[in-house]
Parts: sequence; C-alpha cells; structure tokens
Amino acid sequence: MHFGMPFLLENDSVEEAAKLAAELKLDFVELNMSFPICQAEHISSRQLLDLQQEYGIYFTFHLDEEMAPCTFSPAIRHAWHQVAREAITLAREAHVPTVNLHWLRGVYVTLPHTRDFLFNRYREEYMSNTLEFRALCEDASQGQVRVCVENTETPWEPFQTDSIDLLLESPVFGLTLDVGHEKVAAYRDDYFYMKHPGRLNHMHLHDATPRQCHMPLGAGELDIVSLVRKADAAGARAVLEIKTVAALRDSVRYLQERGIYHA
Repeated sequence: MHFGMPFLLENDSVEEAAKLAAELKLDFVELNMSFPICQAEHISSRQLLDLQQEYGIYFTFHLDEEMAPCTFSPAIRHAWHQVAREAITLAREAHVPTVNLHWLRGVYVTLPHTRDFLFNRYREEYMSNTLEFRALCEDASQGQVRVCVENTETPWEPFQTDSIDLLLESPVFGLTLDVGHEKVAAYRDDYFYMKHPGRLNHMHLHDATPRQCHMPLGAGELDIVSLVRKADAAGARAVLEIKTVAALRDSVRYLQERGIYHA
C-alpha cells in the first residue's frame, strides 16, 4: 500500500515537501489547501506534474477545512463551490487521485435542553445544496478524481450522515477514515463505515488517546499495525498525518521496524 505525508508548517514550499517525501521514500504528499501556498490559484498542474516526475511521488489534496458547500447564503455557497471546482479540476489535470474534505455540521441554536442545527431545521434546502455540490464534483472530476469525506473528532449528526449517503450514491465519492478522530469520538461513527463497505479509500494515520490526536506512531493507544492492515485490505492509501518533521521521521521508522513499510 501507499504511504504519504501531510504538508507541514515546516515546509516552505510544495517542492520542499515533495523533496522530504522522496527522502523518506514516501509515495505522496497531501497538500492542505488551508495553507496559502497550497491553494489552487498558487499552484499549477504543470508544477505538480514536474515535481511528481522529479521526485518520484504524487499528490493528494485536502480542501480548506472551513469549506461549507451547503451553506444557505447563495453568494457564500457559490464561492465555496468555485473553490472546490478549481481544486478538483486541478487534481484531474495533475493526476491527483484523491481530494479530501470535512463535512461540517454548520450553525446551531442552543436551546434549554438541546442544540437545534440549522441544516437539520431547514433540511430540504440542505439536502438540495448537497445534491448541487455532488453534481459539481461529478462534473469537475470527470470520473478521474475521488472526493473523500473525512470523519472528525465530533461524531456526525444524523442529518450529516443522511447527506453523506446522498454523496455516496455517486461513484465519485468515497470515505476517509481519520483514526485519531475516530478514537476521540469514541468510535461513534464506525457504524457508518460498516454501512458502506468498499467505500473506504483514504486513511489519516496517526496515534491518539481519547483526548489527543496527531501523535507520532507508537506514542498513543492505537493498534497501528491493525489499522495499516485495515487500510491495505480496503485498497486505501494512508497519510501519516503527523505535524512535525521530527515526528514524521520517527513514525516512518516505527513502520520500518515492524516490517510494514515498503521502503
């Protein structure tokens, strides 16, 4: 299976990240478009293709973590749709196989005994916006890019899983399993992955405790070997989503020492 690294704060350029991935004999770099230098308007397909050729790696994308493609404001929704279209089009042109995104819960109103989420309260419009986003992704990807929805530290609400069900009706969409988020969320989203066998395409791999994610491999409570086997069985690639160069090096070494890393 393929292992990759995230774009790190210590990386001053996309090329620097690619060079580090090649040094560690990783297969790919996941460019996080929350970083200014990783946004679609600042990189070109030619640049990415050249880096792939020079360093023998490829790229995946993580869309801006604040992306809200179902927001009710037409102007704001249009802006996010444009961002998504540009990123997925760039991915297709640069032979980027996967674009990852979070699926946000949106705004809620706190009532005396509960929270009332606006996406749930105005459910028909929310689902209509979901279908609009699905169509956009299908058009931009042209069947060449998989758009994967990632779990977060907060378990999905029922209205979120209902809308992700709509996305997964399209073969353009898949699922990302973030194993640290899964731990912090007390595995309350696991049923959804079991409900959709064969749709796990991407994994964010790091160690974790019930209160902390993105720890170096071996520093937390997760069974890393078992999780690698799970990704491999699903045909999913894994991003070693560790946040510093030193910790990333330690995590690569952890996998090598256990004989589950290809380098």
